[in-house]
Amino acid sequence: MSARDEGGAGARGALGNPGLRRLLLAFAALTLAEWTFVTALSIHAYHVGGTLAVGFVGFRFAAGAVSTALLAPHVDRRPEVLSRIALVRTVLLGVAALCVLGDVALAPVLVVVAIDAAAAAPYRPAQARLLPALARSPSEVSGAAAGVSTVKTLSQAIGGLTGGLLVAVISPGAVMAGAAGVMVVAAALSHGLGGDRRISASGASQGLRAGLAAIPAVLRHREASPLVLASGLRTLTRGLWSALLVVVALKLLDLGGSGVGLLNGAVGIGAVAAVPLTATLIGRSRLDVPCALAFVAAGVLLIPVGVVGSVAVVVVIVAAWGAAMAVADASSLSLLHRLLDSATVSRTVGVMESLKLATEGIGALLAPALVALLGVRGALVVAGLPLPAVVAAGWPRLRRADAAAAGRGALTGLLHGVPSLHSLDMASLEDVAARVHPATASAGEAVVRQGERGYWFYVIEAGDAEVEIDGYPIGRLGRGSGFGDRALLRGSARTATVRAVTPLALQTLDRRDFLSALTGQPASELDEVDGPVRTPSRDLSSRPLREVLGRLTLFADLDRDALERLAGAATVERFSAGEAVVREGEKGAAFYVVLAGRARASIGGRVVGELHPGDSFGEIALLHQVPRTATVTAIGELTACRVAATDFLGTTTPS
Repeated sequence: MSARDEGGAGARGALGNPGLRRLLLAFAALTLAEWTFVTALSIHAYHVGGTLAVGFVGFRFAAGAVSTALLAPHVDRRPEVLSRIALVRTVLLGVAALCVLGDVALAPVLVVVAIDAAAAAPYRPAQARLLPALARSPSEVSGAAAGVSTVKTLSQAIGGLTGGLLVAVISPGAVMAGAAGVMVVAAALSHGLGGDRRISASGASQGLRAGLAAIPAVLRHREASPLVLASGLRTLTRGLWSALLVVVALKLLDLGGSGVGLLNGAVGIGAVAAVPLTATLIGRSRLDVPCALAFVAAGVLLIPVGVVGSVAVVVVIVAAWGAAMAVADASSLSLLHRLLDSATVSRTVGVMESLKLATEGIGALLAPALVALLGVRGALVVAGLPLPAVVAAGWPRLRRADAAAAGRGALTGLLHGVPSLHSLDMASLEDVAARVHPATASAGEAVVRQGERGYWFYVIEAGDAEVEIDGYPIGRLGRGSGFGDRALLRGSARTATVRAVTPLALQTLDRRDFLSALTGQPASELDEVDGPVRTPSRDLSSRPLREVLGRLTLFADLDRDALERLAGAATVERFSAGEAVVREGEKGAAFYVVLAGRARASIGGRVVGELHPGDSFGEIALLHQVPRTATVTAIGELTACRVAATDFLGTTTPS
């Protein structure tokens, strides 16, 4: 199975995992509700107070920026925080909807919306912390992280389109009330998904101070400063457009509320279309040209919106603008990761997210002033010019910076091929590349040992290694193979030894940075993580056996057809509590993979480990024609995939 197939399996696996599926569905409902609500409110605000009122709706992002920096770190680790945030937002959206239905003045509604933006800030950090606790494997964590990004983009597009279309049929207040009802669904879906320890107030404030202290250094950084400035202008432009979009649809094109939805949907479609485009940039040695072109397009594409009279052409232009904004965001973050050391970029990107919200809010508030001074067409021209100007002024430095960081592209491409990292987006992969450390191992050296505590994740850059269990070789690893991820995700001992067959060139990532890469949670907030970060009782029994078997090192070289044949020959068996699946000393007749439940491995009556969903056993007796080396007993009800010896040996050979 190729790395690409493995990465896809991780993303699909996230949907097959009941907990992650609920997490993604809850986020989809929450985002859909938010954007349906905001679209309806923006249309109402324009009819009540004109462009200025729409600008104040967009200014809510400023409240979110303050909350992200100050409030979120104090509350996002509390139990049930996702469902509680959704419930609080349900009440706030409901109150705002009642105000609109009751013809209350707009000012109180805007205050409620600002409070809602502040309440929403802890949701994403808390969501990121839950991913490892719900996942069954590292590839599921990265797949779920990618799913969160896709769900956000799609739900924003659908919400904007739905809000505009519904306002054309029913009142804005009724649409807003319906959005509050959808938010209740988000609360229900996220209920019971768990929580985590809360971060201390001192830790949060220290993190904020450290992040703010890094900003002046970055602004003085010769190569990075143009990117920081361009990123700030990009979000300012997005804020301008969020307000101008309503004016363009209602006044310039005379499309009514449905036109607002149509243009919002076009932006979302463009952002979705950009996903495969940004994927093609992964591993490129040079990013300066695509990054610069994306920023220029994100500016100049707004200018013809005010000139073109055809609605169809405007929709196409707006979709292209949405794609340009997405590519500019991904490529600029990737370049920042290449230019700055990992500690600086981590602090800077975290604070930059707050600054982006602030500049987006400022942009929304500037739009009414530009419209009043220059008209809608003039405002669009002014909104579109700063980005190309900044790119042109900073182009020489951008070229030099990109040339200096060109070697990082090959490393990013290598990491992209690792199954547990394959689902990560472009900027996240660049972040991993900034954090890895090179290492070597001589022929015969054990890189990791069975039974040791796991603290590092490894990727083979060059050379070959052998996987051993209880001293018996069971498989080989080569360039692009990653190992050590399960022990990091569980906080448990290594289940196998990996020994260098030839001299190895390795890239290593410590546990905090590995989990940070998979979840998006800052590594600095993972200092206290020492035990398991996921519960071991997940259920793989609903997953296709081909996907389950395809994850195993033993079958890493099998193509899709061979895996299908192996899965077709396998059976699913169930064992009751205390029942022995295999016994020490007996002849091996089958190979097993745990699908659901847990099992205990013991040698001579001494417990030597536990097996969880995704773990396999029984291969040593089959590969090396020796008696079973351990007894495996079910702890509670156990479901396992059984592969008969003849089918197993038909696809593997002892190393």
